[in-house]
Amino acid sequence: MKTIHSTLLAASAIFFSALAFSGAAKADDQSFSNPKVGGQRLDLCLNWGSGCGKPAADAWCVTKGFETSVGHVVANDIGAMTPTRLITTGAVCDQGFCDGFAQVTCHKTAPPVPAMQVFVKPKQQGMRLDLCVNWGEGCGQPAANAFCKAKGWDHAASYAVANNIGQFVPTRLIGTGAVCDQDFCDGFKVITCAN
Repeated sequence: MKTIHSTLLAASAIFFSALAFSGAAKADDQSFSNPKVGGQRLDLCLNWGSGCGKPAADAWCVTKGFETSVGHVVANDIGAMTPTRLITTGAVCDQGFCDGFAQVTCHKTAPPVPAMQVFVKPKQQGMRLDLCVNWGEGCGQPAANAFCKAKGWDHAASYAVANNIGQFVPTRLIGTGAVCDQDFCDGFKVITCAN
């Protein structure tokens, strides 16, 4: 359907859409060229002459599994050559003044990336992680950091020590893979990894 657009309004919409795209770090945005409904181009309006532009783009994006639209480009006066269809009623507009969409960009928020992960009784190659990287070296924070890095994290934010567990629960050194099965062998109760 035909709506009145000023050149200034269209230019402003494109500028603000570009700003929105540049800040969408944790989102899944996807653009669709010449979107269709029922095999015909999506009309610019939800109903005859109302809900034009973003409301119609939003409704179309929702049908595609997205949350909303974040931008669109209007295809003016396409109805005579390429009839458009209203998304709400399915009515077809086949006149020269009928507008559609040249492009719609849809948005879906990506799941949040966790800032930390807690590992209770962390293991190394099937055994409890030893408190040290190597025999008597790199104990505590260095071993916890090495464990977190091996799991894809930046560092260990915190840890708790499990003292004298080796005799009952053998520990494995992260540096060499050697096993410690004596009563003086320490491990970790918990390691919290972070980025």
